Amino acid sequence: MVDVKYRQSGYIPGIDGLRAIAVLSVIIFHLDASILPGGFSGVDVFFVISGYVVSSSLAKENQVDFLRFTVAFYARRIVRIYPALVACILIVGLLQTLLVPASWLSTTANKTAMFAFFGLSNFALIWFDDGYFSPRVEFNPFTHTWSLAVEEQFYLLFPLVFYLWLKGREKAGFAGLFSRWTLAILLGASLLYSWLETGTRPDRAYYLLPSRFWELACGAALFTMHARHKLVTESSRIASACLAVGLILISSGFSFSDPKSFPFPWAVLSVLGSIFVIIGVVSHPRRKGSIGQVVDNRLMVYIGKISYSLYLWHWPVFVLFRWTVGLQGWVAPICALILTALISALSFHFVEKPIRQNRSITTRTNWQIVSRGAMVIAFSALVSGSVFMAQPYLTLSVTKDRMTWYPNRWPSVTDKSLLPPRLQGRRIFVFGDSHSSAYSTLLQKLGDEQGVEVHLYSKGGCAIANFLMAATPDCSEFIRLSVASILEIAAPGDIVFLASLRTNRLGDQWAIFNETDVIAQQLSRAAAAQRLSALREADTLIGNLEKASLLVVIDAPKPVFKSPPFRCSDWFNSSNPVCSGGFRIDRDYLVKHRKPVMESVLFLMNKHSNLWVWDTLPALCSFELCNAFDGKKPLFFDGDHLSAHGNRILYPSFLTMLTTIWLARRPLE
Repeated sequence: MVDVKYRQSGYIPGIDGLRAIAVLSVIIFHLDASILPGGFSGVDVFFVISGYVVSSSLAKENQVDFLRFTVAFYARRIVRIYPALVACILIVGLLQTLLVPASWLSTTANKTAMFAFFGLSNFALIWFDDGYFSPRVEFNPFTHTWSLAVEEQFYLLFPLVFYLWLKGREKAGFAGLFSRWTLAILLGASLLYSWLETGTRPDRAYYLLPSRFWELACGAALFTMHARHKLVTESSRIASACLAVGLILISSGFSFSDPKSFPFPWAVLSVLGSIFVIIGVVSHPRRKGSIGQVVDNRLMVYIGKISYSLYLWHWPVFVLFRWTVGLQGWVAPICALILTALISALSFHFVEKPIRQNRSITTRTNWQIVSRGAMVIAFSALVSGSVFMAQPYLTLSVTKDRMTWYPNRWPSVTDKSLLPPRLQGRRIFVFGDSHSSAYSTLLQKLGDEQGVEVHLYSKGGCAIANFLMAATPDCSEFIRLSVASILEIAAPGDIVFLASLRTNRLGDQWAIFNETDVIAQQLSRAAAAQRLSALREADTLIGNLEKASLLVVIDAPKPVFKSPPFRCSDWFNSSNPVCSGGFRIDRDYLVKHRKPVMESVLFLMNKHSNLWVWDTLPALCSFELCNAFDGKKPLFFDGDHLSAHGNRILYPSFLTMLTTIWLARRPLE
């Protein structure tokens, strides 16, 4: 039989070489997915390695007492994982606070970071709707910590499972049978769950432990086989064949894995490939053959040694580039790679190694390491949270002038004794998607200065009477509940303001859209059919509100721009490719762009006597070229949502319209 002492106490360079393959695939995928479409499955290689290496680490423990066994394990994990992780979160958190403006695109990043301190960032991505296909994950510098969270959650359960195997594997009867088969049963259950979950709830399947447990368990199960001298070989030819098969399977996973069918079945390729490679390198840990050199050469081994720091730092570097100068072209990606390599090497040599080898730490008891480590983690989370809360004061962005940029409910200083009696006490119900909330500054001003009572019903992504497409089932339920609430408390003569985006976007916070594609889609038969369906839906809604003697106002389509002002107004982000669309657009083009919607609006105005249309275009775009800025002040926060300054510019127009309506004089058409 092959001597297995190196599996228990020795160093196997080939495993670090396999780590290098895993981390390089992930980095290439994150830099340009078209180069290696399945490169994200390098994470699955890491999972198998972790299961194997952690099992090897646990096997070294000789304590009989389970508590000491577990505490010793957690002490090693804290020293191994948290120093570099905490340093990364603290430094990147500060850089994000300084350079990234607060917005929908960045709103979950801070939350993800806070959860990452405690090994829960994968749950954060689920709870805050940052699914694997959400654009926000590309702009969240802490998204990648989900895989660390999966491993940390695995560590909560695995010591018990492995302890049972370690202490009961030689026993006879049910106790021995249970000890030997618990891991295999959990592995099979997780694989089955992953199969079912991938098809029904893909985000949960991708991010959460239950559907990933089998991958780490495969590595652990392989170690238990090796510990019993199984699945190892004395034949260099067989070992080389295992290496070759493993590398082919891993390469296939990197090339063909489909994120829409992940982790099952596509993760099977990378997992099986990792098993074969580990069998090959463990059977002959220092083999110098041509195939062995793929994972055993000096460069790959070194990359494997710093792979944890590479994984930690590559994603934040890429994301911060994406937020500032961008990652397009070839200069920025090369600079991002060089910076990643430099920071990762510094992290390994000045954070990871020194702390692992520090005598003041290694001579502490395991209880001391765990307890003090937990205190350091908690304190670091407190520091990071304080930095995030101070973002409005620390940011280097021009959006620091929040009362100009952010359309929040900024209070007006008003002597209420001077309120016009004919508007005081009137009520308006504002109802719509995120664009209804984007009127918050205007609505607050209306309440403060005119005494109008404002009720806001808003749900992002749920446009009300948008005339472009009918509501989704989720939005239909929101509309139903909101209308029921409005009808319950509204009185005849109250206004319901249906505020939503009613124009096809030319860009969004994360990208510029192809204008030709936008126009082609708008002119398609499918779009015309959707507009007809949306018109009928709006007709029914307005009719129901009119039956309750309520007055209805809708805002005509506002200007839309290709580039988001909040991302393109600072010296450190103005050259970003997302800013290339500019902040100006031809007024005639916008009039033509919104024509299909305006036709629907005019149809409903002729049908419903209690319907008014508020057109913001004259106030926001009085020249041949519409501009997202009013001098140096932004009219828009992003490509279509108003800024606080834009709210104040529109306020006189909105107030005039409300006064006209409540005086029961409909404007001439």
